[in-house]
Amino acid sequence: MGAMETRESPTLEQVRILIVDDHPSTATTLARALTQLGPAVDVVSATNGLEALEKVKDKGVDILITDMIMPEMTGLELIEKMQSHPGGRPAHTYLVTAYDVPGLKVTAQRLKVDEVLIKPIRPERIYQIVARNMDDMKQATRPPQPANREKRKFKILVADDRPDNVTLLIRYLDYEGYDHVSAQDGVETLIKVQDEMPDLVLLDINMPNKDGFTVLEEIRANPALEHIPVIILTAARLEPSDVQEGLNLGADDYITKPFDRHELMARIRTKLRVKEAEDVIRRRNRELSLLPEIGKDLSARLDIKDIANVVLKRTTETLGAFEGHILLMDAAGNITERFKVSLSHSDEGADKIDLDKKLLDHIAETHQGLIVKNTQNDPQWHLHGSSSIRSAVAAPLFGRRELLGVLCLTHEQENYFTLEHLLLLQAIASQAAIAIENVRLYENVTQEQKRLEKVKNEFIATASHDLKNPIMSISGYSDLLSKAGPLNQQQQDFVGYIQSSARNMLELVQNMLQLTEIDLQQMQERREALDAVELLEAVVNESQILAKEKGQTLEISNTKGSVQVEGDSLQVRQVYRNLIGNAIKYTPEGGKVSVSSHTQDGNLIIQIRDTGYGIPAADLPFIFDRFYRVRSGKASEIEGNGLGLAIVKSVIEKHGGQVRVESEVGTGTRFEVSLPACKPGAALNGI
Repeated sequence: MGAMETRESPTLEQVRILIVDDHPSTATTLARALTQLGPAVDVVSATNGLEALEKVKDKGVDILITDMIMPEMTGLELIEKMQSHPGGRPAHTYLVTAYDVPGLKVTAQRLKVDEVLIKPIRPERIYQIVARNMDDMKQATRPPQPANREKRKFKILVADDRPDNVTLLIRYLDYEGYDHVSAQDGVETLIKVQDEMPDLVLLDINMPNKDGFTVLEEIRANPALEHIPVIILTAARLEPSDVQEGLNLGADDYITKPFDRHELMARIRTKLRVKEAEDVIRRRNRELSLLPEIGKDLSARLDIKDIANVVLKRTTETLGAFEGHILLMDAAGNITERFKVSLSHSDEGADKIDLDKKLLDHIAETHQGLIVKNTQNDPQWHLHGSSSIRSAVAAPLFGRRELLGVLCLTHEQENYFTLEHLLLLQAIASQAAIAIENVRLYENVTQEQKRLEKVKNEFIATASHDLKNPIMSISGYSDLLSKAGPLNQQQQDFVGYIQSSARNMLELVQNMLQLTEIDLQQMQERREALDAVELLEAVVNESQILAKEKGQTLEISNTKGSVQVEGDSLQVRQVYRNLIGNAIKYTPEGGKVSVSSHTQDGNLIIQIRDTGYGIPAADLPFIFDRFYRVRSGKASEIEGNGLGLAIVKSVIEKHGGQVRVESEVGTGTRFEVSLPACKPGAALNGI
């Protein structure tokens, strides 16, 4: 079966219906309503387009009913994909939307959609539509064509329980060119109002089941129906209080039977003119409600191509355009990037749009878009390729300081676009311009940060190298002072202070140099299989001297056997020294430091516990930050430069591991390091 063939007319037992709505309860409710048609239907429901395509990938459907606005894939996109389904395109397709925006029905018509249904839609209405489609398919000798016949401009509901009154009113409405439906009691009237959405209701008061006042009250209580004008028709001579009650309930006018035909038609025309103006305002409000949705979608994107695709898809679908184009420009007005969305796949890439410089200058000066009624005779509009485009509308993409580009829509009909289209397009273009400029600013800021960070690190690395020599000189000459001659006790103390300060300064410089080298990725890295447990034991042994000087116990446990990790032995050794050295430094005399290791889930786990001063909870989130020092308690009195733990974190993460800490003031601290262990027989990658 060809990609664009219609699914063959099914037998009664084989009618397959696909319902798609991103509100699960809605999809379920509609599916449940359609199952009442009996075994003649097979109903499939889905909550998004991707799920729907997956559910029907092996078998086509006869009737498709889909919501318009859904995540990842709109209803129009789903309809387009279903038309090329291997099992044939659906015989009947319906698009459900809450936004009756200009152009949507045109786009739907282009995709051969039977009807665009405006929410809210009662399940009974869907039931009636499907039942009618099933009858059509049973009688069809060829694939049914979409119902695209032109409807009359206004539809009027006549609600009266007397058939002769209904016949007379319908004759009048036919003569005036109005479409019409009728109802014979209050309950039927409410059903018809919800299903048919008439432009005006002629409502009798004395009807069975529910009287006209009750019907009017329920119409006005329904947000989806409250805007429909209602003219009350009555044969009774109403008291002023009755008239006042009806007006209070929301009646737009009263006509007393018998009525004059010309007066009735004049009043109907008046109410319809008012409703038509109000409908424009309501439609405009619905269009504007699309803007927050588009803005939310754009704000989450950091790629200009994604932004362009979202904007073009939304605008072409919403405004019923044939093609959408975004042309981005540099500060000199030269076009640098082009993006395009076309609803005609066979014509994809055929048309290339170039805007005349005078036209761009006009847009830049006025900050306003424009409508091209006929692209074939407009000297400012240049097309390369096919001549299918007949009209266009363009809106500027203005940033904070300059014109970023132009958003253009085209159509195959002359004079298609209106001022209403242009206003909505300009509002969408404003949001698109903000999103595009934010992406560019983000890219510029990021690049300026990746550059400043490099300059900073290079400066620190250079300064650290330059500082090492004078510090070494200070340390060396202070050692020679005692050899040059005897020193008294005070002089010896001064020399000790100099040597201690020199050691601290040298440690700071070396730490700074190590961190900047890591950041600049200039550190000489040696990746090899090293025995991390053996290395840990060696660092513990060399740290015993420091522990004994403070009368502390330093012990290691659970280290039987070797565990191989891939890494740089010098860097891993530095991690061990920093953690064990800190534990000794921040533990008072007579305390205890415990080191242990074990394997878990393919990782080597190393723990260093101490009975030291502990770290306040307020400081814990920041202790791995560079130059951060604990600001309170006993730990704040110990000298340090705040770089040791920053080095630990950088090295461990560079080796694919993690470091965690737990601490309680007055009790002690536990650091835990995890490093991925080598798999037996795994080859190592040298760097």
